[in-house]
Amino acid sequence: MNKTVGIIGLGLLGGSLAKALKAYTDYNVVGYARRCEVCDAALQDGVVSQAWTDVELMIKASDIIVFSLPPDTNASLFREVAHLLEPGQIVTDVSSAKANFVHAVYETIPRGVSFVSVHPMAGSEKGGYEVSHKNLFKGMGWIILEDPTSDVYDAEVADELEAMGRAVGSRIERVGLYEHDEYLAMVSHMPHLMAAMLTNVAGGDELGEFRMRLSAGGFRDCTRVAGGLPSMWREIIYGNRHNVLLGLSKIQEEIEAVKPLLEVDDDGAALEAYLEKCRDIRNELPYLTGQIRK
Repeated sequence: MNKTVGIIGLGLLGGSLAKALKAYTDYNVVGYARRCEVCDAALQDGVVSQAWTDVELMIKASDIIVFSLPPDTNASLFREVAHLLEPGQIVTDVSSAKANFVHAVYETIPRGVSFVSVHPMAGSEKGGYEVSHKNLFKGMGWIILEDPTSDVYDAEVADELEAMGRAVGSRIERVGLYEHDEYLAMVSHMPHLMAAMLTNVAGGDELGEFRMRLSAGGFRDCTRVAGGLPSMWREIIYGNRHNVLLGLSKIQEEIEAVKPLLEVDDDGAALEAYLEKCRDIRNELPYLTGQIRK
C-alpha cells in the first residue's frame, strides 16, 4: 500500500509539493488548510485525495506529515498536535529557518515518531495555493538536515525524503541541522532584508516614486524578494536573527572596505578590480548562472 503524505498548509510550498507528489510519485496526498476554499480548490484540482480544515483528521490519515506553514506557526502548531502522533509516523517540515521548529519538535515529539527536517530551496515573492505549481522544485536545491545524534533522527527516513526530493526534480544537498540556519542567513535571510533596505533607501522618501520611474531591470532584480509576504518573512528573519545580525556585520565590514575604492584617485582601477573579483566569484557559482550540474 502506498504511503500517505499529509501536508499541513497548502500555500505556495505546500500546494506545490502536493501537486508535484501527485504528478511525479506514487504517494497518496492529503492536506490541511485553514480555509475551506483552499481545501476545495485542491480537491477540485485532484492533487489531494482528501482535505480538511481539522488538522487532527489529517494527522490520523497520514504516514508522513509535512509542516508547511511559516516557521513560528509550525512550531506553535506542533506543540498543539504532538500528542496526536503515533509510533511509526514521520514528521518533516519545509521551513526556511529551523531553530524554533526543531526546538518544539525535540521537546514534545512522542517516542517512536521519526523527525527529519528538509528545506526545498524554492519559492516566490508571491504566495498562496493559487500560485503553486508542480514544477516549483525542478532544478532547485532540496536540503536534507542531518542530526544523527538525535534519538528521533532516522537515516532511512532521510534517504526516503531524499528520494522524494529527487522525484520532484530537485538536486540534493545534505547539511548538518545546526549549521543550516547559519548558511541560510547568508544566502537567503540577510539578502532578503538587504533587498528591503535597498527598496526603502531608494523609494521610501518624497523622491521615491520619481526614482522608481527611472529604474530598470537591475533594480527590479535586486529588490524582487522585498515584495514577499511580510508576516512570513518576519518569522523567518526574526527567528534566525542572530545569524542575520552576523551577516549584516559582514556587510558593514564590506562597505567599509569598498568606501576607500571610491575615495582613491586612481581613475577607478581599484574599483574595477573589486568588481572583476565579485563577477568571477558569481560566474563560478553554477546554481546562479544556470549551469546546473547533474
